[in-house]
Amino acid sequence: MDRKTLLAIGLSLLFFVGWQKFYIEPRLPKAGQSVAPSGTEAVALSSPGGAPAAGLGANGAAALPVATKPIEVKSTDIATGTGPAKIGDAGKFFTGWQLNDYRATREKSAPPVDLAGFSNLPGGEGELAFDAKDFAYANNVQGTMKASPGGAIWTYEDANLKLTREYSFGPDKKYVDLVLSAEFKTKRPNFAFVSVGTKSAVDGHDEADRQLVALQNNSIQRVHFKDIDETTKVKDLPGATSWIGAQSRYFLFALVPAENAVRAVAQTIPHPDKEHEAKINLVYPVTGNAIRIPLKAYFGPKEMNALHSVERSLDLTIDFGWFTILAYPILKVMKWINSAVGNWGIAIILLTLLIKLLTYPLTYKSMKSMKKIAKLQPQMNALKEKYKDDKEALNREMITFMKEQGYNPVAGCLPMFLQMPIFFALYRVLYSSIELYQAPFFGWIQDLSMKDPFYITPVLLVALMWFQQKITPSTATDPTQAKMLQYMPLFFGLMMMNLPAGLTVYMLVNAAASIVQQRYLNKKFA
Repeated sequence: MDRKTLLAIGLSLLFFVGWQKFYIEPRLPKAGQSVAPSGTEAVALSSPGGAPAAGLGANGAAALPVATKPIEVKSTDIATGTGPAKIGDAGKFFTGWQLNDYRATREKSAPPVDLAGFSNLPGGEGELAFDAKDFAYANNVQGTMKASPGGAIWTYEDANLKLTREYSFGPDKKYVDLVLSAEFKTKRPNFAFVSVGTKSAVDGHDEADRQLVALQNNSIQRVHFKDIDETTKVKDLPGATSWIGAQSRYFLFALVPAENAVRAVAQTIPHPDKEHEAKINLVYPVTGNAIRIPLKAYFGPKEMNALHSVERSLDLTIDFGWFTILAYPILKVMKWINSAVGNWGIAIILLTLLIKLLTYPLTYKSMKSMKKIAKLQPQMNALKEKYKDDKEALNREMITFMKEQGYNPVAGCLPMFLQMPIFFALYRVLYSSIELYQAPFFGWIQDLSMKDPFYITPVLLVALMWFQQKITPSTATDPTQAKMLQYMPLFFGLMMMNLPAGLTVYMLVNAAASIVQQRYLNKKFA
């Protein structure tokens, strides 16, 4: 990796990480930050023809469900393919759902990752509610749970309505089939809302990864707390909606209906404890005296095979950024290597060396171009001195000189830019992949998804990059550029101090391989 490549990648990574740190994270509320109290939230909803839906007010507004006081819940244990879940006898679909293969922390005594801790919502996760005031209590009622063949049935009935939830589950399925039904005896609402929500992420990683998500027209919508209007506490997402979910970097709770909802609506809800709660709702128009909504419920890791077993498009929740097309094959190769060696750290090392080998022809061309421009440097400096007061003439003479010498500056830069998408795709794979969650390497690195606890690898990286810089020929004549290159190893080291150890291992191995490669090329072109 030559110095210009290093500088370009460094500046790009600074933008990449800075965008996440200073744009995404400030959009999220800090713990304990309060929101202004409000009355009943509203969102404009319309019929498919565009006119206000029947029964709405003059402005076409339908009141969204608001938070209700929790009641004492009795839960029933059920078995799923990801771990034991709990279904309650009150308004929430699930009061808990443990994941057998994942612990909340690295400690051996740590409990499994649980839906209750993931969402941190009072009473549980998932609910059915309605916009009419006469049914404002419907998302917080206590019914009766009974066993049924292959599942369970929850029912609630009063003079106004009858609610039913039919669960179908088993240890061979990673999801729960759920059918929601409502019968209206007196009045009927205009809209039904099926929601999921969140107050905090289970894994303690960056809050920037805590989002509400929805799939609309095969495009994923990611909603942060601060994306929701501070005045209305609502963000409307018009358009057919295939599924909704609440996610952290590594885990997802999703509801996937059999039929698309007409739209989705995200909302924030004030609480007396001054914590944020956010929900995202599937919106269904109620056209008769009853409504039936079949769906799949999933809580588990954002792992390709698990997500595909529920709904293939759920893999869009894994955020590989701009280079998804490269990230998928990189992840597949890394998983294949790990299956052979049994250690994700070693898999990262071997993957790094493989990428280094595959990009060697590009590095060779870049190095050859650098050597050529280095030989032309004296003549170029002479032209700069001759035309120092006439930039237009200097540019013209430089272009003529390079053509005469058969040097194409674009050809010299192209190998560098072809390598950068691979670097950023690998960055997103190492940052976002559940495979690295709490994955140990060796010694002090017991979680490749977290930063190096003793900062040993970032310090080693600074030393290796400094040495690499010393043996790499430089074509930088601009003093500012030369100064930036001088501090680049320190910049990388400081940046890696707070990034996943898996990424630092990649950078460390890449730097070591680059040194070996550079020494070989220096001898070859000597």
